[in-house]
Amino acid sequence: MEKLFIIGNGFDIAHDLKTNYLYFKKFVYQQAYGKDDLLESLQNFDSIKDFLKDSDNRIYKSEIYAEEVMEILNGTDSQEKLKLLYQILLHITDIERFWGDFEEKLVCFPFMNASTPPHVTNDGKEDTESRKEHAEKVADKLSQYVHHQLNKLFKQWIKETYEQWESQLSMRKFTSHFPIAKETILTNRDARFLNFNYTCTLEDFYGIPSSNIIHIHGDLNDGVLIFGHGEDSIVIPEGADVLSQAMYRLSAANRKPVRQQLRKHESFFKNLSSIKEIYFIGFGIRDENGVDAPYFKEIFKQAPNVSIYVDRFDKKNEYAIKKILKAWGAHKAYQLQFIDTN
Repeated sequence: MEKLFIIGNGFDIAHDLKTNYLYFKKFVYQQAYGKDDLLESLQNFDSIKDFLKDSDNRIYKSEIYAEEVMEILNGTDSQEKLKLLYQILLHITDIERFWGDFEEKLVCFPFMNASTPPHVTNDGKEDTESRKEHAEKVADKLSQYVHHQLNKLFKQWIKETYEQWESQLSMRKFTSHFPIAKETILTNRDARFLNFNYTCTLEDFYGIPSSNIIHIHGDLNDGVLIFGHGEDSIVIPEGADVLSQAMYRLSAANRKPVRQQLRKHESFFKNLSSIKEIYFIGFGIRDENGVDAPYFKEIFKQAPNVSIYVDRFDKKNEYAIKKILKAWGAHKAYQLQFIDTN
């Protein structure tokens, strides 16, 4: 196998799968606040965006207090817990279209606008140790809930989105001329695939053998889907209160374990020295130091002289793409070609 395909979220989106962040936000909103007939009727991306913006303006809380957080998390009302999670997402994210943006924002938990009440001793002085201990408890409780619930909802959303997509295809006969099929994939089924998506589009839609595919961040058959930010170290801002400092463990819990995944799939990367061509389809090359950069540095370490092909959809970003590929170790970065993968 002399060809390697890098498959990103744009690949699934091009196949009519609604897998960008806006639809995940819509999903979490509906879990927390219930299904809305108007929202359900909206099919246009911008219309859904406008609906959620209006709704966010109505329900957004500028302050999230530690006492309120503990009361909700210690309670049994799952709906209130989901509303808390949605509020937290409002504090760290915008309505963004690309998964990378959402993942990067998962580092922002320490800067959530939360506060703890003062603790005082019998002589009226502030008990800083008690306040710190209380903040630690709040952060631990919130960290466990957010990390668990976010992963649970994320997997549920991906599963439902993929099943709905499959049901829509079931009545249509698949041929090599299928409107949304990519010819470049159809004619290279025996290539290797590094898939950043959680869906099984390659296996189910194109018939690619699973032995040729690495789902680097897991797939729907795995117990846990991997996502998160890539910050190795976070500087606690001067003057941060005790809760903000304690919240850094929540940020750490949402870090993507890229190094761990590299070790897990070490044999795959070590065997790329025979690769002659790399194709990027639906994968945005945007950040030289992005969370997924270590994967590509390892690829070009093993195969520095490969020819590179990028979906022409990304041609407008030619300057940035060539610079980043060169920084990652691709010797032929400046000779890359933009192709029509359809």
